[in-house]
Amino acid sequence: MQRRSWPVLGALMLGSLLLAGCRIEAGTGVSHPSPTLGLDGTWFGAMEDADGTLFTLEWRIQGERLTREVIAGQSSGVRGDLWRVGPGQLEGLLSDGTWVRLLISGDREHALLVTEFFEFAVLTREARALPRFLFADLDGRWRGRQAWEDWFDGELVRATAFCAAGDCEIVADDGVITDLVFNRLDPDYGLFRGGFADSLGESGLAGALVSADFRFLGTYSCPIDYLFPEDCTFGAFTFD
Repeated sequence: MQRRSWPVLGALMLGSLLLAGCRIEAGTGVSHPSPTLGLDGTWFGAMEDADGTLFTLEWRIQGERLTREVIAGQSSGVRGDLWRVGPGQLEGLLSDGTWVRLLISGDREHALLVTEFFEFAVLTREARALPRFLFADLDGRWRGRQAWEDWFDGELVRATAFCAAGDCEIVADDGVITDLVFNRLDPDYGLFRGGFADSLGESGLAGALVSADFRFLGTYSCPIDYLFPEDCTFGAFTFD
C-alpha cells in the first residue's frame, strides 16, 4: 500500500465530508458531522513526545470541539475540531495545525491519541491526577484493537494482549502475534519502554501507557527504521 502523509489524508477526509453535506464551524474551519461525539468532559493523562519527554495532558471536549488544552499544567491556547471516521475512531485538526487521531474505548471513558509529530497519549475522562505505577499494573488480559498505516477500516484489527512480568503477547485476529518486552518504567507517568518482535519478522522499539484508573492500555511498536507514525502499529486495549 502506498503511504500517505497525515495532512494529505486530512485533506482527502475533508473533501469527503464536504461532499456528504456536513457543516463547518468557526475555529479551525474543518467540516465534520453534526451529531455530538458523546465525549463531553475533561480528559486527562500522560503524553510522550517524539523525543521521549513525558508530561501531563488535559483536553476539554464539548460537542465536536476541543475547547481547552493544558500541557504540564499550563494552558497551551490550542483549540480544535474533532470528527468521527469510524466506530470509536476520530480524527481532528488543532488550531496550531496539528493533525490528530484517536481510538476511543467502547465505554467512551478512555482514549489513545497520536499526532502527526509522534506525540503519544492515553487519556481518561474525568481523571484529575496520575497515580504511581508499578510493573504489575500491566499484568492481566486486555482486549481491544490495533491500528497501522492510515488507520482505515482494513487497517484496524481486533486483538488480545496477555501481559505478565513486563512481557505482553498480543494476538491479533488476523493471525499476527507481537511480543512486547518492557524493561523500563517511568512510575510517575505509567510509560513502559522496551522492544518488540512479531511473527512477520519485524522488530524494533515498543512503548505502552497505562491509564490513570489502570483500566486502559495504549501501545506502540515501531520497526527500527521507522520515520513516521504510519510506520508503526498502535494498540488500544481495555482490561478484561
